[in-house]
Amino acid sequence: MTPAPQAIVLAFEGVLAPADVLAETLEPRAREELGPFLEQHADDPLVKRTLADLRAYAGRDLDDAELRVRIDSWMRAGQDISPLRQLQGLIWTEILEQGGLRPELDADTVAALNRLVDAGIALYSFGATPVTTQREWLRRGPDRNFEARLAGYFDTRLGGRRDAGSFGRLVAETGLQADQVLVLSPDRRQLDAARQGWLRTARPAPEPDAGHADPDGEPHPALSLNALAERWGTAA
Repeated sequence: MTPAPQAIVLAFEGVLAPADVLAETLEPRAREELGPFLEQHADDPLVKRTLADLRAYAGRDLDDAELRVRIDSWMRAGQDISPLRQLQGLIWTEILEQGGLRPELDADTVAALNRLVDAGIALYSFGATPVTTQREWLRRGPDRNFEARLAGYFDTRLGGRRDAGSFGRLVAETGLQADQVLVLSPDRRQLDAARQGWLRTARPAPEPDAGHADPDGEPHPALSLNALAERWGTAA
């Protein structure tokens, strides 16, 4: 029997939130709220620092109006730019705190993950969504205490989610060996990157994985959260 992993890395987008949560929910809201948010938080040191980082990324000294246009274009393109994600995260966290977004996280998912934690398996979240928003999303879900049960959270400051080096850095943060860590994600390219770093990989069933290699040669088995909990978690 395959030994239980010591840690499981959950794709935030695709396991803890819908796979399309960025494109369909979060990014449109960030574009909608960008202007009012920047006006209301013009003197906030964190917002100022994030805007300075975005100016530096743009490679030229844009005035406020030009920068706002550039930010909007990056948002529309779904760019994974770390300071852009941090700015979006500030907006999303505020919306969540004010009750303007309802997280989509069902109680069965939380129950299965809690069984894994109870069995001593450390859970980590890794996503393009900033850590502050990931945490607030879970706090607003069916179990407010679940957010604190995860061992750690990672976002694009660690590196790209389809970069093997990012998973190497993530493993180093856990203090474990790569083969003691399982990555669960519906994104084939993320799993391929994790596999390059010698991590174990799986897709969350019944997520579709159409268009890839046939099942006989599939390196990333499909496992439901309930199956993981039955295999390695505590009794229900």
